[in-house]
Amino acid sequence: MRTNISVLVLLTTLFPLRLVAQEEVTQEPAIVIQGVRFTLDQAIDYVLRNNLTLQAARYDVVMSDTGEKKYEKKFAPVINGEGRYTRTVNPINLQTAFGNESQQMDLSLSVSKLFTSGTMVTAGVRDTFFEVLNAPGFNNGLIRITPDPGFHKPALFVTVQQELLKNYFGYSDRRQMEVMKSQGLAQRSAAINLLSQLVVQVLVDYWQVTVQASALENAILEERSTRNVRNIVANNTRLGLAENFELNQYNSMLENAIAKRKIAEQQLIDAQRKMLRSINMPPDTRIEGITELVDTLPADLEPEKALKAAFQKRVDYLNAKQALERARLQLEIEENNALPSLTASFSLTTQGQNQVLWPALANTGTLDFPIWAVGVKMSYPLWDEEIRVNTRNARFAITQAKMQLENLTKEITDEVTSRLESVKMLHHVLQNSRQAAREAELYYERLLVRVRQGKFNSVAVKQALDNLVLLKQKELEARVNYNVALLQFDLAKNEVFERYNVDVEKYLKDIK
Repeated sequence: MRTNISVLVLLTTLFPLRLVAQEEVTQEPAIVIQGVRFTLDQAIDYVLRNNLTLQAARYDVVMSDTGEKKYEKKFAPVINGEGRYTRTVNPINLQTAFGNESQQMDLSLSVSKLFTSGTMVTAGVRDTFFEVLNAPGFNNGLIRITPDPGFHKPALFVTVQQELLKNYFGYSDRRQMEVMKSQGLAQRSAAINLLSQLVVQVLVDYWQVTVQASALENAILEERSTRNVRNIVANNTRLGLAENFELNQYNSMLENAIAKRKIAEQQLIDAQRKMLRSINMPPDTRIEGITELVDTLPADLEPEKALKAAFQKRVDYLNAKQALERARLQLEIEENNALPSLTASFSLTTQGQNQVLWPALANTGTLDFPIWAVGVKMSYPLWDEEIRVNTRNARFAITQAKMQLENLTKEITDEVTSRLESVKMLHHVLQNSRQAAREAELYYERLLVRVRQGKFNSVAVKQALDNLVLLKQKELEARVNYNVALLQFDLAKNEVFERYNVDVEKYLKDIK
């Protein structure tokens, strides 16, 4: 009886009041880092600004339009400039009276642009200067011929070309632009979705730190209480008030408690390292406090509403729909590429001539010496296997995209349904865990009364306390698992950023 009373006093002194306090839940989730309390909105903002993986992913988002921008190069204006100087020395013959040595300078400058309508427009100016250097002229007494001086012969020209069959009026170009833009949007959406997944993972990591911290505190408590009871039993054994086998039992329990404490210490260290690495903070940053977790069931848990939201917002589903549309566009492109190339062209050139360049250029504006040209060109490769294979592959790609979309629809339906069921189930588990902890607490308190009456021994009290500590730990784990399920449910609908009012574009503007 003396042993029971000693142990009773010890255990009631060591009973962790903190375990009871864990039942108090604030409805605004938050985390505590370095003594500073962050709401989840603030925590997500911090993660998005500091996590290295997220910072790198932001660059992927910004670079997602690379393919589209590269293709737009096709429609960029092109400036062409060319200059050439030619000097010619001919052998002496009957024409030497007109000179056997001459020089010629050719200059041209033009601008060309391809429009999305498939129209190619080229406009520019060119000048040719020709001069005979050593012409002596001709004089036989009757006829006198003097050599011509050097003349500038400039011309202004414009040429318009239009494809009439293959890529008629930019048919394929416009569809290719749509394909490129769709691919860029898909890459951007996938990168943003990665941001939300990593944010969820960081929050889960923090909650795991909380779980491991609680597990360590309970392990320390268990070791301390077991050690003190073991010391009392050892003392009573020496006094003949307890049996040796009782001491053996408590020695075994103490060694097991020490092992549990060491394991809990290492698990907490590992969890903290992972958390601090995720938020890009020094490894000596202090993480403390009990996480404030939601424990109420959301009101919007209708399966039809959740599935509708998922199909409207899920990145993978939207990308799969865009992939099907891109496949259809690609088939249209390949079928158009199988047509012959028929190009109509029109050009207008106006000429001028003068010994001085600027007056010669002015003459070109008078349209006194125009050159008009209209032409049609057609080409078609025979037995082109590439065209046939590309068209076949484009048809197969549509079939594949339809299959992938159908399969993904089933996967999303199953995932959202499972996540919703998991939220409801884990909320039920949380309630059960809380009730189990309360029942264990009542059992422990009532057991103490019976111990005082001498109806139970210290072993029963110790087991009741261990069971209470274990159930309180399981209650915390159930609460964390429930909050993780809520995040995963939001992630399954792609509503993580929407839920916490995160403007992703705000973070992308910082990229330089």
